[in-house]
Amino acid sequence: MRGGGAASARRGGAAPARAGALLLGALASALGCPGPPEMPPAPPRRPAGAAVLPDCKGTGCSQAEALIAAARAFSDVRHDYLLDTSSAMVPGRGLSRSAAGAFSPVGVACAQPKTERASPASGTATPGAPASGTAASGAPASAAAIPGVAATAAAPGAPAPGAGERAIDFRYVGIAVDSVLVGADVDLPAYFSAGGTLDRRRLRLVAMALVADEDPQFFDPTESVVPAPGGGCACGRATHFIGAVKRGAMLAYETDVTAGEAHGTAMALFKARIEAGDRRVTMTSVGELAIEGVEGAPVAGAKGGQAFGALRLEVKKAVPLAYAVYPVADVCRFSLPEPEIAPVPLDLGVVPYGATGTAQALLTNRAPVDIRVTHGERTVEVPAHGSAELSFSWTPEGETAGCERQTRRDTFVVQPKDPTSPVVPRERAVAVPLQVTTGMPTFSKHEPIATETGRSPDYGRASVDWTCPAGYVVEQCEPQMSSCLSSTGSCNAEGYRLTAEATADGRGCAFRCTGPSSSIWGDHGCAYTAAMVCRLGCSK
Repeated sequence: MRGGGAASARRGGAAPARAGALLLGALASALGCPGPPEMPPAPPRRPAGAAVLPDCKGTGCSQAEALIAAARAFSDVRHDYLLDTSSAMVPGRGLSRSAAGAFSPVGVACAQPKTERASPASGTATPGAPASGTAASGAPASAAAIPGVAATAAAPGAPAPGAGERAIDFRYVGIAVDSVLVGADVDLPAYFSAGGTLDRRRLRLVAMALVADEDPQFFDPTESVVPAPGGGCACGRATHFIGAVKRGAMLAYETDVTAGEAHGTAMALFKARIEAGDRRVTMTSVGELAIEGVEGAPVAGAKGGQAFGALRLEVKKAVPLAYAVYPVADVCRFSLPEPEIAPVPLDLGVVPYGATGTAQALLTNRAPVDIRVTHGERTVEVPAHGSAELSFSWTPEGETAGCERQTRRDTFVVQPKDPTSPVVPRERAVAVPLQVTTGMPTFSKHEPIATETGRSPDYGRASVDWTCPAGYVVEQCEPQMSSCLSSTGSCNAEGYRLTAEATADGRGCAFRCTGPSSSIWGDHGCAYTAAMVCRLGCSK
């Protein structure tokens, strides 16, 4: 579960109209009506801007196949968001979560955004004042929050964005059912036996990125939140509430599935329809999202054609895209809500086996009390609604000669700074998904190369072309222990020439040996050991 931005939330209603925006806000339309169906209904079949793919075996679906492969690395990413590009949802409204993980609206407001900001003069919170990042008139105070304008720097602790891209808090590749992100894959029959009445679902293979919040949103309970008999609090039949709007960009491959077609997993269904060139698969984009670098798979638009390494998402234009979802327990009196951690997943980049990679994440304390965060041997104190940096390290191990994508979970523990504070729970263990692109630091190859000995040897036998394994680039091309039938044994005298050069693309070596020939007398020939060293060069 991830937080939203206050400034973004307040500007959501003023966002300019976007031609071709994905209509994922069907859930929001029922928020004011009691007794909705348990599962949110699918939006219209052909949203404006969706383009039918004429042939899924062409370049239009090569990216979809790559995203299916990349989704495996995102199976451990937390994803409590509801997709809605219309900004029609109301932050604070209640939601009921079913056993299957589906959200349905509840006609009651369980939370309300806090209205306080830091005073420019004193740095203290001023109740009732507009939130930081927004001027009194409601206009954005930062150009980085305006769609189409790239952020110039990341939030403290977050990785700095590249040229023209926005700092990203959340990256996700996986499946969405209707408006709900459900993970890297999902068993389809469960979504038709979860108590809903619909016999058709909209499935999406989603690649999305949400940009960093410059002004995190915090929430207070409403009068509808009352103490629960067994402790904690309750808000009618709501289990969660809608958080702040999140901005970003998304690419989605979409298809409808009926109850009769719901067999197996969503990924298997997408694979089958894409391989068959099924025209029921459409592609839709929201905002402007650039995608490069799916490991081992060609990606449309990727620099250099074949791309290797980690999936790279760049938000070129951010628009309102989703809403965060929080449990009602987060606004109970004396609650200790789980802190935010960004970015998620935390990517440590390219780290060879045996080396140690380190990256920093930004932790935001959503609790109204000061907390103590313990991570390994380090302890950090974070004030109420404050933030701090955490460092995460990893030394990957393995034996793969090539780019390997590894994922793991790291954990830190959160407790109240004041041990006598009556918060619930008394302690939280928070998991952070880490990702790394790794492999053997170097790959080397040595092989004896020689022509036959004779008056006119075949010098073509002494010419070889080698290519580094996928994900590696040439570091050294060298002929060793060379010996030619010149008077001195040199392979660079008396007509002999031995060369070893990197290929133009930097992915291999070209070894060449030429020399004299004779039709009457004398023997000629050359011999050497070709040596190539490649270093790990996965794209980040």
